[in-house]
Amino acid sequence: MPHFTLALDPARGPIINAVIAVSEGRRDALTAANQPIPLPQFVRALIDTGASFTSVDPSILANLGLTPTGTMDVVTPSTGQNVHTTDTYDVDFAMGANPQDVILFVPNLRIAAAELFLMQGIHVLVGRDVLARCLFAYNGATQTFTLAY
Repeated sequence: MPHFTLALDPARGPIINAVIAVSEGRRDALTAANQPIPLPQFVRALIDTGASFTSVDPSILANLGLTPTGTMDVVTPSTGQNVHTTDTYDVDFAMGANPQDVILFVPNLRIAAAELFLMQGIHVLVGRDVLARCLFAYNGATQTFTLAY
């Protein structure tokens, strides 16, 4: 099973490079309409085993010119027991050890828009929807984490 191990960020935890791009269906529609295809967005992502699904900051989605494909009800620590409805989008998602390496590719992933921690340089929370495709090991003793896919 291919894998890589990275150091934990001392302040933020398991941070990984990722790429968000328009989905294949959106690329096909833009090509058919003779419209330009937005460039993929290279982002920093926090692996979050407490998140049911992957969330992306709205600024990244705006850079891709995406429109919502639906909505999703979510509950977060900041909303308490109150349900918050957020827009969902379909994107192609990839992550790897280095920005130029695509290790794990997830096409047509339904993600939620969520204002994240841009001041901390985090654009994406990688949730269990993506982690279900790999093995994630958090090693606090060595301050590393490993992803196998």
